[in-house]
Amino acid sequence: MTAEQRKLVYDLVITPPRGLRRISPEDFAQRFPAALDDGKLALRLLEEATLAQNGEDLEAAIIVGATFGFTAAHVLPLCQLLRADWHCGHEDIVSTLQHLKDPRAVDALYEASFVSHSYLDYDEFYGLARKCTWALADIGTPDALAKLQSLAASENPLIAEYAQKRIDNWDNEQTRKVA
Repeated sequence: MTAEQRKLVYDLVITPPRGLRRISPEDFAQRFPAALDDGKLALRLLEEATLAQNGEDLEAAIIVGATFGFTAAHVLPLCQLLRADWHCGHEDIVSTLQHLKDPRAVDALYEASFVSHSYLDYDEFYGLARKCTWALADIGTPDALAKLQSLAASENPLIAEYAQKRIDNWDNEQTRKVA
């Protein structure tokens, strides 16, 4: 991705304080028609970022996907990226997987709950693991519940607490789970 293309993608981001984008999704799509092609632009950008191991390009790919939509085709590349350590986009990836609610993400989310990334060293509350427990709960399959039960037995008391809370609220959160 060129610097000009990356800037165009970053212009899609809604910026405070007025909550405006520098470019509308419609104008962006006129320049990149593939953006409207069932997530193919985001998928291509994810693949290119992975090959180049370029964190800025990954961020741009996530912006494009968030703007124009992620699909089931994005799940496995996102799981691969969740396991990678060359970028700082893990929390955005978990949020995307939570939104997609695809059972194929269960193992990657479970594994990510235990990973400590140096860029998150400041986070003594294990926010990434907490997000993973929410994503697992929203996927809502028996396998996701089993992973939460395993996390609830974690030696890390915060992670165990986050997982147990999702288990305790399992029935009350049925509307959030995959159908």
